[in-house]
Amino acid sequence: MRRHLLLLTVLTGLLTTVQAQNDSITLATSALEGRIIDPTPGYVKPFSHLDVSLTTGSTGLGFDVSMPINDLISVRAGYAFMPHASYLMHFGVEVGEDPQESQRKFNKLAGLLESLTGNQVDNVVAVEGRPTYWNWKLLADVKPFRDKRWHLTAGFYLGSHEIAKAVNAIEDMPSLMAVGIYNSMYFRALNGEPMLVVGETELYHPELQQKLLDYGKMSILMGEYTHDIPYKEDVVSTQGMFIDDVYYPAGSVLHKANDPNDPQYRAGDYYRAVPDENSMVKAWAYANRFKPYLGFGYGGRLLKNDDSWQVSFDCGAMFWGGVPKVITHDGTDLVNDVKNVPGLVGDYVDIVKNFKVFPVLNLRITKRIF
Repeated sequence: MRRHLLLLTVLTGLLTTVQAQNDSITLATSALEGRIIDPTPGYVKPFSHLDVSLTTGSTGLGFDVSMPINDLISVRAGYAFMPHASYLMHFGVEVGEDPQESQRKFNKLAGLLESLTGNQVDNVVAVEGRPTYWNWKLLADVKPFRDKRWHLTAGFYLGSHEIAKAVNAIEDMPSLMAVGIYNSMYFRALNGEPMLVVGETELYHPELQQKLLDYGKMSILMGEYTHDIPYKEDVVSTQGMFIDDVYYPAGSVLHKANDPNDPQYRAGDYYRAVPDENSMVKAWAYANRFKPYLGFGYGGRLLKNDDSWQVSFDCGAMFWGGVPKVITHDGTDLVNDVKNVPGLVGDYVDIVKNFKVFPVLNLRITKRIF
């Protein structure tokens, strides 16, 4: 028995010595030939190769470049942008404060507006929304699993503050211009100002002024305020006027800015947008520029016997750092200040409210450069 153990020990030692000699000869031969072979299995020399990828998916179209740090970690940097595809949304133009009476009033005013502007007026406004975001990215891929085709990813995106915008369609400009002209007349009637000023001549039309006051202003119903909205700045009378039987001379402060007891709008009031000074209806969506990212991915050969081409998928979440804002041209935030936004815009606003992260799903086609 002792002889067998002694023989086994001697054989094991001989095999170990022979294997060590063979490894030494291999390393020495490789060194003489100018090749470097690391004896550690799976070893990857830092920055030993460069991969270039084209990407497409929820972050848009883009590219990235990646290099390994070791056999477990690689880093990649790149850029992506979203093509300017347009999505149509529609709003209704209303007259006055009562939605039930709005259509009847609009039908009566349509002829007047057409005679004033020379254009037929539509009470439906189309708005074109399109994404505008772009991002630089710096990510680290970690491969802790036995199957190196799987990876975990962490890093960040850094990009535009504006992520989307919406502007009324060009064909609706005549209707919005007519709305702007009508509202200008309505506010003149409301303030007791002349309907028309020609040189030093001021023209009043009491019958028309009263009719405008009876109809009310034209606006686009965008929802209801979720909380009181204060005046942003003091409201000063330009001329003497009565309010609730109280006379206020010209220059009086009618409403003080940020007065909680005298808000411009109260919670539950309708939010009605009117076209801006250029007869336009606009909105912008904003998010933080810096957006952390966490995700995972899977990849492998694109071609059967060629490791230089790879295809992979990335799935994860880009953290917005809070709820994005959707700001209209008059400064109202549809996400935080308004509820019950109608139509497709309301669907988009609800999505933004409910999701604090942006879902990322991307496809990458990669070519190894060296």
